[in-house]
Amino acid sequence: MRYIPDILGPGFESTRLQREPDEFSERSATVVRYLPSEDPKATLPDRVVPGNLRTGGAPKTGSFTVLPPQASPQQAAELDCYYTRLGSARRATAPQPVVKPLDETQQSDVTALRDYLGAELRGQDLSVADSWSDSAPQNPKFIVVYLHGWNDYFYQTHLARSLTQLGAAFYALDLHRYGRNLPDWKGGKVWNGYTENFEEYDPEIDWAVATAREEHPGLPVLVMGHSNGGGIVAGWAARHHDSFDGLIFNSPWLVQDISMIPAGKAVRWFIANKAQHLRIPMPQGNLTTYADSLAGYRAIRSPLPRRLIPFQNDPSVVGWVENPQWRILTGLPTLLGWVSTVLRNHRWLRESATFPAKPVLCLTGNHELDPFYLPEVERVDSLLAEQWKREGRTPLHRRLEQNGLRIERSLHKFTHADQPDEPEAGYRSALLGWTEAARHTDTILNGELIEQRAKELFGDNLTVRQMSGYHDLTLSQPLERAAFFAEISDWLAHSEIIPK
Repeated sequence: MRYIPDILGPGFESTRLQREPDEFSERSATVVRYLPSEDPKATLPDRVVPGNLRTGGAPKTGSFTVLPPQASPQQAAELDCYYTRLGSARRATAPQPVVKPLDETQQSDVTALRDYLGAELRGQDLSVADSWSDSAPQNPKFIVVYLHGWNDYFYQTHLARSLTQLGAAFYALDLHRYGRNLPDWKGGKVWNGYTENFEEYDPEIDWAVATAREEHPGLPVLVMGHSNGGGIVAGWAARHHDSFDGLIFNSPWLVQDISMIPAGKAVRWFIANKAQHLRIPMPQGNLTTYADSLAGYRAIRSPLPRRLIPFQNDPSVVGWVENPQWRILTGLPTLLGWVSTVLRNHRWLRESATFPAKPVLCLTGNHELDPFYLPEVERVDSLLAEQWKREGRTPLHRRLEQNGLRIERSLHKFTHADQPDEPEAGYRSALLGWTEAARHTDTILNGELIEQRAKELFGDNLTVRQMSGYHDLTLSQPLERAAFFAEISDWLAHSEIIPK
């Protein structure tokens, strides 16, 4: 197996599987593996680390440790490496702080940090440390193979670091026509991620699992899927009972909420049964709520809550940097034939799929806002409304603005990897439908329906939690990310996947 350095920088390398082309494009899949021994940040897995992030997993302790600012994902040096390996002239520039940042002494003063975080801690313990451990675990205890969602690819380096601290040998898979495997499209048609049968991905998941097993023989295998990747993983697992030892889902797309669609059941039936080969785009809405939440506070000029002042260099505050050539920030054209594939997979999972008696963890974003954040959300929304009114950006103005300002063009200009940096060119969005609650709820899928469907599919083998955070829980704010990893560690400790 020949690996090459990956764009994510030291500690990450990738290898490719070339497949036969189909009627749409050439096809390949890419596995990214993480080598903690080659990563200078291996002992800085994330800015806030749960107290139970221990090899083999451990019960939740109700404690968190704040690491130095260098532990935040996507530091300037990492982004510089990222753009260099993409072959881009663009370089990351540090955004201006929203409010005065804490100095180095304050960042290491647990009393000062508790003053900012006290309410959000909700009585849980807090400490500070220079690193999480002296060295990353040398002997993995299990394997994790991670699968991304729709219009996505693997870039969550902190996910690899945190799971490695739990004892994982970490691998991530970019499927064909996604991320690292996007073809050189010609003729104006972009079929990113398109398929009419999720079983087409089975050989790629098989290859990723086989690659990991060959390099770590005898270890139990966990397959982890996010969003549409969760639906793909669930289908693969139902067809490959002996290929894994457990499943982890991060807001998996196992069911579609049709409650807001007129005649939703009839529409769903038509698309699933009659639109299988209709390769025409569905109407696209103007809502950019999820993209706005990932863009950070400065980008949409949103007031910064006091509890986030210690984390002003965190991507959840300054904005997550993604390759806009691999993840189209305004969303891809959604073809009816692909939606039909998704809905038919949901139906097959519900009506025909069977699963072995193996542990399953399903963590999904809250469908309803955690009441703890309600006063903050109301305050921030009120301040933004006042700001928009002063600027003449009333709801009517914002609707009219859509006719002249196409977010696709402005986002492309601001984020395209081949463009030079424009530090003063702000992220532009009409902010239609925006609310600060978007930073603590799943704005893509319905967590209540996911929880219900997961219980139907996995029964007594399932541990399920709705959590505060983004649709991709790994991209949430620092304490919410830490809670996500605390749940995984707790589940590992009780799952009996890893021999004691």
